Amino acid sequence: MSDPLLSMMDTAYIGRLGANSLAALGVCTSIFYMSFYGFLATKTATTTLVASASSDKEAALVTSTSLQLGVAAGFLVMFGLRLFGRQCLSAMGVASSSEIFPYALTYLNTRCLSAPFFLLITVAEGALRGYGDTKIPLLASTATAAAMVALEPLLMFVLGWQIKGAAAAMGLSQVAGASVYAYFLRQRFAQMKNDKKKEEKEGEANQAQITRSKILLDIAKANFSMIIKQGSLLFTWAYATKSATRLGAAHVAAHQVALSFWMVFAYVLDAVSVGAQVLLSKARKSVPEMRSVSKYMISVAVAQGLAITLIIAGLGPHVPSFFTQDESVIAQLKTLMPVLSLQQVLISLTFVMEALAAGGSQFSLLGIGTALSALAAVLLMRRANSVLEIWTGGVLAMFVGRLIAATFGVLNVNALLPKWGGNKKTEKNE
Repeated sequence: MSDPLLSMMDTAYIGRLGANSLAALGVCTSIFYMSFYGFLATKTATTTLVASASSDKEAALVTSTSLQLGVAAGFLVMFGLRLFGRQCLSAMGVASSSEIFPYALTYLNTRCLSAPFFLLITVAEGALRGYGDTKIPLLASTATAAAMVALEPLLMFVLGWQIKGAAAAMGLSQVAGASVYAYFLRQRFAQMKNDKKKEEKEGEANQAQITRSKILLDIAKANFSMIIKQGSLLFTWAYATKSATRLGAAHVAAHQVALSFWMVFAYVLDAVSVGAQVLLSKARKSVPEMRSVSKYMISVAVAQGLAITLIIAGLGPHVPSFFTQDESVIAQLKTLMPVLSLQQVLISLTFVMEALAAGGSQFSLLGIGTALSALAAVLLMRRANSVLEIWTGGVLAMFVGRLIAATFGVLNVNALLPKWGGNKKTEKNE
């Protein structure tokens, strides 16, 4: 939850620097979504594998392996963005001659340094979701938010770093959050290691090696499908930003504000989906229990979607002037806010249904469904002539397609479709 709030605060501060800085943030945000959030696949897979682990040892092996993969990927992202930042901006439609370019390159080069810390946070949160631990993520989010609140105005305005200060504050706040996760996870592993020493027997090392190999295979299988899903999703958001960039600074600035505001409520909605994924993962031995969990979580999804719809409808008229004083940006935002409000039930259902499907290991179906949805969304956004058409065409199509795919996944894991893949084991226990 802290990430979208910090992003919204980042947007509000940078909006005070002018339309070009705000547009630069919009482009960079899409690049970071493509680079960082592509590894949310590991987070989702780790949650399910930890929650459904047969022992504490297996859960610990999943966690440690995923963390190693996450940090390694973080360094890869950091070096990639640092070396090819200009090319990334060009691919997003920002030429080196553009007024946006120097602001975007400064932000990109500074914030990319925090990639290893961000991806450690991402994977650690996924593991702790699987353990059912919400206290450590709360502490980490609090540390991240406190660092951001203290550093951003200091670096941007007191020290005069402006957009570079915003990027540095965001990166340093993620270092603070990652430090909290690292400290508590190290304590958890040390305690588990001490407990296991008392139970060690001959031949256990060989069994551990077999278990680790199996876990690596499980992670690889889950990650492959979820990377397809997350990659397709992030490509769609990046294409939406590129389409808005093509339309002009006012459109891409409005898109960035709308996306930052939307992300706050998306994370509120996603909080319920965390519980849905964990509960279904733990209920997989009983079809009746899975069906009960599914029905309850779907009803919660509809209720929270309606509640958020009313909240956004009430806040909508006041949002544009909070983020910017540019009249052209405000005009675009006034057309967007009602659309954001009306989409919330659809978004809530999509998140919860995808979480239920992921909890039932329907990873392949989610990956294929999201890829097809992304294709439809991009085709619609290619014809968009305004930021409003981007959101009412491509973004809407993306969520409708994802919901359809997730619905099939939930029906399958609940043994309501002809069996394939994910529900074979659960049907035996029906």
